[in-house]
Amino acid sequence: MQNRSLFIFSALFLVICACICGCTGTGSTNNPVPTATATPAATATTAAPTATPAADGITIVDDTGATVFIPAGVERIVSLAPSITELYFAMNDENSTTKLVGRTSYDNYPEEALKVDSIGGMTTGSSIETIISKNPDLIMSTTMVDMNTINQLRANGYPVIVFEINKLEDIFENIRVMGKVLNEEKNADALIKKINAEIADVESRPHETPLPKTMYAVAADPMYVAGSETYLDELITLAGGVNTYADTPGYGIVTTESIIERQPDVIIVIKGPMDSGLNMREQILNNKELADIPAVKTGRIYTVDDDIVSRPGPRVGQALEILYSCISENAQ
Repeated sequence: MQNRSLFIFSALFLVICACICGCTGTGSTNNPVPTATATPAATATTAAPTATPAADGITIVDDTGATVFIPAGVERIVSLAPSITELYFAMNDENSTTKLVGRTSYDNYPEEALKVDSIGGMTTGSSIETIISKNPDLIMSTTMVDMNTINQLRANGYPVIVFEINKLEDIFENIRVMGKVLNEEKNADALIKKINAEIADVESRPHETPLPKTMYAVAADPMYVAGSETYLDELITLAGGVNTYADTPGYGIVTTESIIERQPDVIIVIKGPMDSGLNMREQILNNKELADIPAVKTGRIYTVDDDIVSRPGPRVGQALEILYSCISENAQ
């Protein structure tokens, strides 16, 4: 029983990493390394990453509280998360002076990302040697990536910026910091304005009355849902719903009895996690214990592309469009 529980929680952690950061579906340590420092701060986290310009580079205090010095003239970038890769391409253009030379095997968007060499998986499968072989000037990651990997890269002298991706505001702050670091501040500002305009457009549309109680499930056996203090909770609200588990922070396992008690009007599920092909919608519809909840009785169980909806990146507007079409279907 203990081994089974450990397996379940390990598997769910990988599912959450894949859903939040996006899922699809992989040298030598003697290369010269750039001069860099990464010193942990006194506290584990900071309110937001900050950037301090200097004549010979820029100093960042990232979301882990680490102080990272990035020399001027950064050119070669490695991304350790799909959301970071999407943001990179969203704010770069033909005049950009940087190049993405490494990305994870989960990075499937935009199409240009597939032309970049893969360094392996996000939480597993990537090796320090493969990353170093790309001879990066800067590595960008998120808090979903194993900190052992981050610390080893920093110990080898590579500047690594780690971003939070838990909230909508994190996306905007990450864009601002990336804009400064990559010398793309104008494009970063334009991207923020674009996303805000897309959000405002969806917010201004009619919503159902009363607002549908909405459950967002990222796994079905056991049932694993998005609660409050998450990016998905914010999207549900913006799309005109009320998160069924708004009183539960983060992501967590819920029981069938809990779902029956809360009576969700809308259930949103993702395509089979980790490309398993699992049909979560059918699992819920075939669960006789859930037959009388509103979402099942009315058939309002929707399967969405988690690469778009669950990945906190530049496609927020598209994610909201998808959720709005599910949650506010009867208001359109």
